[in-house]
Amino acid sequence: MAAYQTFFEPNAALSEDPYWPLRLIFLDMFQHKPIKYLLNIMLVLTTILIPLETLLLLQAFDGVYFIKYFTTYIGSIFTCITIYSIPQIHKSISYGMNHLGIWTMNSAGPVVEKSIRREIFYENVFTIITLVLSVLTGMTYMVPNNNDKDFFLGQVVIEKFFPKFEKLLSFSHKMSSLVVSIVLIAPFHMLIYYCGHARMQFQMFLRCLRNLNYGYDELDLLKSNYNEEYQKEITRRLKFSIDRHVRIYSVHDKVLKDLRNYIFVFAIFGALMGLGLVVYGVSSQSSLQEKYLHVVGLGTTYILTFIHTIWVGQACENVTSQMFEILRQSDWYYWNDKNKKIYLLHLLKSEKPYKLQYSQNVSVNYELGVSMLKSIFSMITVLIRLKHDYYLNRN
Repeated sequence: MAAYQTFFEPNAALSEDPYWPLRLIFLDMFQHKPIKYLLNIMLVLTTILIPLETLLLLQAFDGVYFIKYFTTYIGSIFTCITIYSIPQIHKSISYGMNHLGIWTMNSAGPVVEKSIRREIFYENVFTIITLVLSVLTGMTYMVPNNNDKDFFLGQVVIEKFFPKFEKLLSFSHKMSSLVVSIVLIAPFHMLIYYCGHARMQFQMFLRCLRNLNYGYDELDLLKSNYNEEYQKEITRRLKFSIDRHVRIYSVHDKVLKDLRNYIFVFAIFGALMGLGLVVYGVSSQSSLQEKYLHVVGLGTTYILTFIHTIWVGQACENVTSQMFEILRQSDWYYWNDKNKKIYLLHLLKSEKPYKLQYSQNVSVNYELGVSMLKSIFSMITVLIRLKHDYYLNRN
């Protein structure tokens, strides 16, 4: 029975973290006091900046002006939201990791372990590439440029409302770009970190379900009902599987309940950021050449983070959708009536796959990705038409 080793209680703590790059950068780093202090200062300053930016947009009340600064305006709001949300998300993720119960990667045998390690390796590489690109993009924002006021609405605010401190505030505003480049992608990768661990636990749990009859392959069907040792072992395995299933799902539900509003807000502002980048690239031909590295770097980082988040949500859904089919194919006909009733309960609980759902009908999966892309392109069409009409009326 040694190969059937996944039927034991998982560890309370994580002994080996295969997602260590995500944990180190997007969770542990934000727990240091200097970083917390810096983020609090940025939150206060950004909160002051946003109303002033809004005032400038309302005063101008111009379509081209709005398109010109739309990306950085949304970026300011998004930065404020992400800084505020990081401690809340960290708290929820920590709860999930502490209560999920962790099986080490070798718990389900070498085949499953190899598959999990390969997936995690590619995810870690993808994360590092995204992080490096995001930091490099932040560094390009730090380089002084005479045309910064044509892209950064914050620079216009500083020039208009704080002329006496313009040099100091402009320098601070540009230096903050390096921190912002990490902050903007942090909440997404914190969610990716937790969902990756949850998916890993689900993958090993599937091994349990496939091996409900392990060790009794040669059992005589006619005598199985009278084999007390076998029926007791099946009862134990079924109860363990149900307990494990309920535990994972209940922890997921708690974490998702805490994060649901944040996921919804990030989905909205993520779509707006994508919209702003594309519209700026399409409509700002004169300044685009000077801001080429800014726009391409930010756009590529956005796309990579978007793809990774959507993929993780879909991967969780795909893994959990296998549970019902695996249970359905179990050799349940060997079991007595008591075990069949337990099995039926397990089957009913596994019928609905787990989704990263933040509303009744919307989940983080490929379907959401496609719908967001459609919405972005629809809005792009409207804004481009708006600019075309504006120039037509001026001429």
